[in-house]
Amino acid sequence: MSYAEDGVVKNKVLKYATRVMRRVIGKRRKTYSSYVQSSLSLILIGFFLFAECGILNATTEIKNYDVSAKQVKQAIEQSTSYLVKANDRTGRFTYRVHLSSLYFSKQKYNILRHAGTMYALTQAWQQKPDENIKATLSRSVRFLIANCIAPIPDYEKMLGIWSLSEITYSDNPPQIKLGGAGLGLAALVSTEKILPGTISLDDLRKIGRFVLFMQNQDGSFITKYVPSKGGKDPLHVSQYYPGEAALGLLMLYQMDRSQQWLDAASKALAYIITTRRMTTSDQWSLIACARLLSLKKYPENILPRHKIIAYAQQVSMAILEEQILYSDQQQLIGCFNKEGRTTPTATRVEALFATLDILGHEDIMLKNLILSSIHSAVGFLLDAQVTEGKYAGGIPRTTGLSAVDRIFDQRAQEIRIDYVQHMLSALIRFEQLIY
Repeated sequence: MSYAEDGVVKNKVLKYATRVMRRVIGKRRKTYSSYVQSSLSLILIGFFLFAECGILNATTEIKNYDVSAKQVKQAIEQSTSYLVKANDRTGRFTYRVHLSSLYFSKQKYNILRHAGTMYALTQAWQQKPDENIKATLSRSVRFLIANCIAPIPDYEKMLGIWSLSEITYSDNPPQIKLGGAGLGLAALVSTEKILPGTISLDDLRKIGRFVLFMQNQDGSFITKYVPSKGGKDPLHVSQYYPGEAALGLLMLYQMDRSQQWLDAASKALAYIITTRRMTTSDQWSLIACARLLSLKKYPENILPRHKIIAYAQQVSMAILEEQILYSDQQQLIGCFNKEGRTTPTATRVEALFATLDILGHEDIMLKNLILSSIHSAVGFLLDAQVTEGKYAGGIPRTTGLSAVDRIFDQRAQEIRIDYVQHMLSALIRFEQLIY
């Protein structure tokens, strides 16, 4: 059997074992059979992960990601520096660039990702205070407030974070994205702590009221507001916006302590957990769940703790099942998709860290599996990062493609601010937890 074929078999065994674990974790009533299944699956997972996958004891065939504290620190500094340099005097970020001078990137901007990048920079500042980060936050928050935060016609007690064509360079009509309001709140609350006086609590409350305005009785959300379409747009659906909205509301609650923000966020997360189909690509809901569980005043009546823990277990096991641990393409090891996409890997690392926060002292075996997975994923991300030249600190959309494949996938070498944002957030969590 060739190495590539051997790798396929081992990946299948690992995925079978994790599927069994997911079924067992999801059962409310544990039976003798389920315990036997879980024991056997853990033996399989443990054997392959720790003996063969290059996480602890790699063979010469398997890529061994021995990630040092120095490497992680340098990568964080370079990613932070990239975002600082990408922010111009007006406070706007250079939204995307391309590593190839032969490729021209169409002018575009995204306010939601502007806010997300600010949020990541506040995390970088909290990890290591730096005046350059502070100055970047000052410029970028002024840009956001001056160009995007404005009243909503006929609703004087609310403010929206608007996506306008003169800012986004699109033909779309003026609109407010729920995710923009959610991440906007997260970024603004975090920035206000670093730069007091940036925005008033009254204005933050007005943005919060908009999020409540978009929420349905069952906790779900309308995810876009477009005045030219009559206001709330029920046809637009986003799997990310509700989790982002919940996170923003929780951060507002921690500043304002008004019960309405906590209740709305809890209902939103309860709806996601109990009603929505599970997805491995929504790290925001898990990050919000982890923050909710950390509160002293926990709303057990709205969302019982055990439901969050069970949800985190199920999602994390599904994420582990996606990871590539064996491949004839060594660059893909640690990634979570065969295309070598970097940002889906970084966001899953963020989700796995949130799961570790949620689990606390529970489920030690799953936590160890998650830590092993994170090590491998971080190794993949560090290999993908640009380390020298004009775009040092950036991370391309895709890695591991051949020169021929890159010709057909022109976006492979694209660097966008949210690619860097998610890698930065993932690496900061890695440094905090591991070192």
